[in-house]
Formats: sequence, structure tokens, C-alpha cells
Amino acid sequence: MATGMGFFQKLRSSNSTKANLLEELAELSGRNHGLSERLQRHAAMCKFTNLKHGVAALAENEAAHFKTLNSILSDNSVWTKLPEAPLHDGSNNWARLNGDLELLGNLAAELRLASVKWEAVDHAIAETVTRIADEDDQHERVLRKLALMCDPQALD
Repeated sequence: MATGMGFFQKLRSSNSTKANLLEELAELSGRNHGLSERLQRHAAMCKFTNLKHGVAALAENEAAHFKTLNSILSDNSVWTKLPEAPLHDGSNNWARLNGDLELLGNLAAELRLASVKWEAVDHAIAETVTRIADEDDQHERVLRKLALMCDPQALD
């Protein structure tokens, strides 16, 4: 009898774990969406073509990540949480892109942690979240290079 109770307890526990992970993924998805919109807005503010195209490409990549995360959530009848109100954008490209860089770095780190948690619950979701975190690491390097192209003293 004790083994039967243990089985059902474990089953309930694993369902609540999945629910908690989906809730966390909903928040990360919302933050990803907010970052994508922020990058789109900042790309539109860039006067230099190379900078504008680089930031716009990152915004598109982050929008694709959001779409992927959102499809995982909708497959599980969970909706993306709205992101928090955006931070102050900054008075120049350097300030804006450094703010974006901080958001992207935090998001990548939290996605990496989430992927580890998903390993025990759903391997396919874990692989998808790991891929997104890896791509965000690459995006972080690109965004850092773009931010370094900007003059911290210049007002736009």
C-alpha cells in the first residue's frame, strides 16, 4: 500500500513541478517578448545603417525565440505573462544597447537554469530551451560588439 501512495504522490509532485516550470517559462517568454520589442524600438532609433540592421536582426531573432517559447506554452494550455514595464531606454545608443545587453544576459542565464530543471520533466522542452539559451549567448556577443561601436558620450 505504501508503494501505491508513493507512486501517486510522485505523480502529483511531478505534475506540480511541470506546472511550476511552465509558470516560470511563461514569465521568461514574456521577458523575451519585451526584449524583442525593446530591440525593435532601439533599432528604429539608430541613425547608422550597420547598427540599425544589427539591432533589428537581433530583435527578429528574439521574436523567433518568443514564438518558440509561446508555442511550448500554448501546447500546455499556458499563456505568456506580460513583461514588466520597460526600463528607461537611455539617452543614446550606447546607453540603450547596454541596457538591452543586461536584459539579454540575464534572460540567457535564466533560460540556461530553466533548461536544467526541465531535463527531469521533459527532455524535448529542455533541449529547446537550451538551444535558445545558447543562441542568446551568441546574441549577447553580437550585441556587445554593436554597443562598443557606439560613443558613450554622444547624445542621439
